[in-house]
Amino acid sequence: MAGINRIRTLWLLSDGASGHLSQSRGIAEAIGRFCPVRTFEITLEVRRRFLKSLLRFLLPISANLARRLLKVVYRIELPVGRPDLIVSSGGNTLLANALLGEIFAVPNLYSGTLKKYPARCYSRIFSVTPQGSDNNVVLPLPPVPLQLTEKMPLAGPEAPWLVLIGGDGAGYHFTTADWELLADGMNRIARDLGVRWLLTTSRRTGGEVEKVLQTRISPDSLEEAVYFGQTPRPVVREFLGRCRGVLVTEDSLTMVAEAIYSGRPVVTLRPRQSQPEGNDALALDGYAGSNLITRHEISDLGELKQLPAAVFRQHPDVPELIWQSVRGLLGEGKDVSDVRA
Repeated sequence: MAGINRIRTLWLLSDGASGHLSQSRGIAEAIGRFCPVRTFEITLEVRRRFLKSLLRFLLPISANLARRLLKVVYRIELPVGRPDLIVSSGGNTLLANALLGEIFAVPNLYSGTLKKYPARCYSRIFSVTPQGSDNNVVLPLPPVPLQLTEKMPLAGPEAPWLVLIGGDGAGYHFTTADWELLADGMNRIARDLGVRWLLTTSRRTGGEVEKVLQTRISPDSLEEAVYFGQTPRPVVREFLGRCRGVLVTEDSLTMVAEAIYSGRPVVTLRPRQSQPEGNDALALDGYAGSNLITRHEISDLGELKQLPAAVFRQHPDVPELIWQSVRGLLGEGKDVSDVRA
């Protein structure tokens, strides 16, 4: 009988996207909080996109055929041995996840939306919006690494606010005018409300946008700024600990989730041209409906009379919810596969 102290071997598939890797690590670390795991991170690259898209309509397939197709569709190097569990996030990993689950006949977990892949090819599907299958575990927030779920003491009343800046993507298009409005709004809030800012851009922001922000934002209002395209430093966790509230662009649900997990008040910002994808829109509406975020257009910043009070907002124990949904798959008692916020 499998005991809770037996080390499980977990294969974590990565498509190289930081947001997807964050979710996969969140699942792996959630399981590791309750039973020992040895995690191997496996980076893959799609070789034949057309074949990958076609095969989703042919799943499930036999283990022998799956083994042959894996190396045809992907560039991937597998560790020696066999896994006890497979975890991934991101559309480019969906087929590999299903094929490896078939090859090794082990439970496989996926975080995200299925993009027309059959739900029966996965043991559990984690999402923040319902996907319509019995093995779908609807979480109140997406999985993140355990460090990001740890409660942070609230900063004092004189602490700065943090601005997390993304860029074009996921149905959002920012113009130069949007970035100028953001900078002007920050300057106005700093002047009228006495707020100072921490700021960090990200990979998707781009050098031209960073130049606009550097030129337009008053240096006197900034406590510290990291322009990722010029001096890439991973400062989000550090800055979250130093701030008393967060402004974050809506294009990155990963950044939004990290801000919510910090327990700070969170204001999300969107450009005029925004049409978030269906599930992203539902997730943001859900966060707003649960009072986890306040949503605004960037143009609203110039009119805000006050920012939300810095009162700690308790977030659900997502790692516990993940564990309760998968423990039965690992032989650790009955699992709860329908977890809803």
